[in-house]
Amino acid sequence: MLTLVYFCIVLGLLVCVHEFGHFAAAKLCGVYVERFSIGFGPTILQWKGKETTYCISVIPLGGYVQMAGQSDLPDEEEKEAEKGIPPERFYSAKTVWQRLCIILAGPCMNLFFAIPLAIALLCYGQKTALTPNGIIVSMVIPGSPAEAAGIEPGDKILKLNGAEISTWNAFVDEIRANLYEPVTLTTSRKDEEFELTVTPDLNEEKGYLGLGIAMYPPAQVEKVVSQNSPLKEGDVFLSIKGLSNERCGFELLSQTIRSLPDTNVTVTVANYPASRLSNETVQPEERTFELAIGKKKKCQLFDIVNVDGRARLSLRPDAPEELWTLEGAKILALNDRPLQLSEEDYFESCDVGSVTACVAIAQQSGKYKRETLVTSLVSRVEYMGHAGIMLKPASEMVREPFLSALKKSPAKAWTKVTETLKTLKLLFVGSLKVNNLSGPVGIARMTGAAAQRGFDVLLNFVLLITVNLGVLNLLPLPVLDGGHVVLLIAEGIRRKPLPEKFLLWYQRVGLIFLLALFAYVMLNDVGRWVKDSEFLGTLLGKFFH
Repeated sequence: MLTLVYFCIVLGLLVCVHEFGHFAAAKLCGVYVERFSIGFGPTILQWKGKETTYCISVIPLGGYVQMAGQSDLPDEEEKEAEKGIPPERFYSAKTVWQRLCIILAGPCMNLFFAIPLAIALLCYGQKTALTPNGIIVSMVIPGSPAEAAGIEPGDKILKLNGAEISTWNAFVDEIRANLYEPVTLTTSRKDEEFELTVTPDLNEEKGYLGLGIAMYPPAQVEKVVSQNSPLKEGDVFLSIKGLSNERCGFELLSQTIRSLPDTNVTVTVANYPASRLSNETVQPEERTFELAIGKKKKCQLFDIVNVDGRARLSLRPDAPEELWTLEGAKILALNDRPLQLSEEDYFESCDVGSVTACVAIAQQSGKYKRETLVTSLVSRVEYMGHAGIMLKPASEMVREPFLSALKKSPAKAWTKVTETLKTLKLLFVGSLKVNNLSGPVGIARMTGAAAQRGFDVLLNFVLLITVNLGVLNLLPLPVLDGGHVVLLIAEGIRRKPLPEKFLLWYQRVGLIFLLALFAYVMLNDVGRWVKDSEFLGTLLGKFFH
């Protein structure tokens, strides 16, 4: 429900900005505007201005500005409604240049709106990975540009095209801005610096956009569960027994703590604030102390992992054969107790012996079958280390002072424009498949996901969408604003209106193209939604199996 609310607010705002551009330009050119509508279909709310009716309609998938004399082929009803309006105030009576300004004002307004959005985003702040030890490569995808260039796990990235890179976000943005263009990296390995040239690209099959590398995310304390713990929220681990400070990452640290039950280890941490201004230099004081690691019961027959936000079973090689049906199953409940997502919750809810498990098991059809069975899920136990803390990949919110945000906002907005143009180029040359396009359902899901991840992510998404609307509407395709621009340019060259037969053909082709594209992206969206929907898959499995 919240996803739908966010979607309506975001799309309604951007549509309002777009249509206001057309509306304001029309008014400045002296055109009579009959109706200004946000949305289509039945009207929810409307009010009458001096000459324009303003309304909000049910379907929030667009909007329109109805101008007198705008239709190239008006029907009798339209002609009757426009009686009494001075002919000089008709859209069709305006010069080609005036009509061009009116048409272009919509997408240009979306592009201009990117500036205040960028200012708001920069002032609010953006979450970025915290890299106290620099950008250290944790993984290199086989067959990626990084592997071809000779980058190895453990390498530290110092510079990109001669400029120092301090944050992972800045590195990723710069790499994506140089897609398919060679860049120079300065890296270090075992205290030896060297330069290499690499060309970022896109490979959907291997799942990377850029160089094909991942970074070691440092481990940071998200929450302290134990009252006696010397750790504090915001502490970033710099070292611990068995791990050097450059490899003290989130995953490795978690594994290390679990492997040391009932022991004391020496750790070094530094506490970082949750947010800072970009011009502030944080120099946290390091603390070294003994950390007591307790022990917690752990199942020996299977591991529980978090996949797509749901607990799943991963059987061990020595598990009994009768447990095979649970391999990869989504755990819904144990002993009639619904499971939460954390491993700790599961361990606390299980005892040695038989338990009743309610699971959703994947079928070959891709659907899920809900089953309840009794089995000895836990027949032996071992122990794992437990430090009384919850860890997360280290991050910080970096904010810009207002004047700095004003200065940097045009470049931020332009980055989104170049990203959109490069995406269109990738679609045109076939490097990016058309089935990656998203329609209303996909955008709605992405809006909801962005809102859940934080206001900064939502602002960044809205910034991207408004730029997309502006750029895509300028494409010279029928029905889009760019298509109307093409007609107006042709009319200006001919110095007389285009033939009615041609306009009728052009409108029909445009309508067919629009409906076909809409149907295609809707099918893509629905297909992805059904595939990703755990609830729907379980429901279908219940009814059809």
